[in-house]
Amino acid sequence: MAKSLSALPVGSVVKSANTKYNGQAIRWIVGTQDTSQGRTGLVTEKMITLKCFDAKESGNSNSDRRSYGNNRYSVSNIDKWLNSAAASWYAAQHGADAPPTSANCWNGYNPYDTEAGFLANFEADFRNAILDSTIRVAKNTVTDGGGYEDIVRKVFLLSNTNVGLSNENGVAEGSLWSYFNSASRRQCYPTAEAVSKSTYTDSSLSASQYWWWWLRTPDAGDASYARRVNTDGSLVYNSAYGGSYGVRPALYLASSNLVSDTTDTDGAYILLWNQPPTAPSSITYGTPQAGQNLTLSTGGSTDPEGDAISYVWERKVDSGVWTQIGITTAKTIQDTVPSSGTTYYARVKAVDAVGNESAYCTGSGKAISYNTPPVISGSDQNMGAKTDPFTYKYTVTDAQSATQTMTVTETLTNGAETITLRTYTATAAAQNTADLSSVWIRLIAGTHVLKITASDGAGGTAVRNITFSRTVTRIAAARAFNTDAKVTKVFVSLYPSDRPAGSTLHLEVTNNPFDTNPVWEDITEKANRLVHTFANSTVANGYGLGYRFYLLKGTEEIEITQATIRFA
Repeated sequence: MAKSLSALPVGSVVKSANTKYNGQAIRWIVGTQDTSQGRTGLVTEKMITLKCFDAKESGNSNSDRRSYGNNRYSVSNIDKWLNSAAASWYAAQHGADAPPTSANCWNGYNPYDTEAGFLANFEADFRNAILDSTIRVAKNTVTDGGGYEDIVRKVFLLSNTNVGLSNENGVAEGSLWSYFNSASRRQCYPTAEAVSKSTYTDSSLSASQYWWWWLRTPDAGDASYARRVNTDGSLVYNSAYGGSYGVRPALYLASSNLVSDTTDTDGAYILLWNQPPTAPSSITYGTPQAGQNLTLSTGGSTDPEGDAISYVWERKVDSGVWTQIGITTAKTIQDTVPSSGTTYYARVKAVDAVGNESAYCTGSGKAISYNTPPVISGSDQNMGAKTDPFTYKYTVTDAQSATQTMTVTETLTNGAETITLRTYTATAAAQNTADLSSVWIRLIAGTHVLKITASDGAGGTAVRNITFSRTVTRIAAARAFNTDAKVTKVFVSLYPSDRPAGSTLHLEVTNNPFDTNPVWEDITEKANRLVHTFANSTVANGYGLGYRFYLLKGTEEIEITQATIRFA
């Protein structure tokens, strides 16, 4: 189970197991819930390291900065270090800038010019989740003109204002983080690792005693003094180059970021990052035919967060390199099999919407067939509208016909139905005929496809598609049956009797249907209304009665569901 950061009360502790500093997971306090911007502010629970704010700058025109460092946060060493993931993070921010070497830090304590940037300690998911934040920083009135400047950072030091101390020179540097609602909340311990790693030592410096920690705020009346929190939670200042003071990085995450539903044994909620999708459950494909299309399919993948999934398909031949076939959201893809090599391999992985990748699912190697598939004469075509049954003639050939059996199947689409006309063994180059007459009456109006598939039994397949539309313009029916005596009268009713305007009915009957030349009598006008008396009285080949009719379509659909015959 999980819940959002927004659900945690201020003061809660969170951590990410794989984001560590000095070998220990960094513990963060929820310092503020900024609901207006949907973000949660985090600050380290303790000072994680002791470092100078900024190194002294021997080339600076200001004597204080030459001797004691620069208190302008936007160009400080600590700001640059906090926002870098590089192994060599230092780069001059102005002409007189200097790195925090031992020579440039007070008494050589805690230089960090050769230490990797702070963000190098973060797992990628955490680093990518940190929000860019616009922070306000006061400027001193001695060298920097007073007032403030707004800068955009991912990681930063808190300000006087953030921790509930007086605004510097009347400048509100952001807003109060609600966690810091008292002096006791500002009191802070260093971590045991910060103490053990420090080259500065003091009897009061221990993991069980409060220590001083830097803020980003300058002392407005000086060029080198930066503000810090004292051991009792009060506001003091020190020279920027002092490497004996603690660092508490702060940052913002989206409040929608997830954490564990409960704390771990260490009392911390665990930050949960977007997880990769599962590895695709399977990959399947048939016999690879050199130079032919091969369909690859996967059983699919699932994503823990429900993110959209894409599939990355790759193949290789023999011991060659994997080559991307394509990327699809569908669980299938087609590949043209290379025309060289012995064994074909394919694999697929899933990628979610934020770029997290699953492991590969790799199929078994399959021997590439160099068999030539059959060839069906002609080409795919649309034969247009058809009102009557028709035949389609074709031949099937195969370069290996002497050693292979060519099996041909003729199918016909009929709406959602597929009708198999026949399956047979073809003779190479012999003419074959697909005959639709036996199923024509079943075909609904609309588009149909006659599909001819030829397989050689060795993986080679050819398909021919013949498209047509059946246009139904008439209904016709006929019937003849035996009677015990000569029929003299007949009544015919067709249901439904009502027909659309524009339609045309033609109805005939005969009382000698089995004679060589039956006499058909037109009773169209009598249908459904009048009894007809036969004019013909000659019956040579047995008594019987026959009827036939057709109904031509007008502008609307028509139907005949029942014909009723009464006779005497």
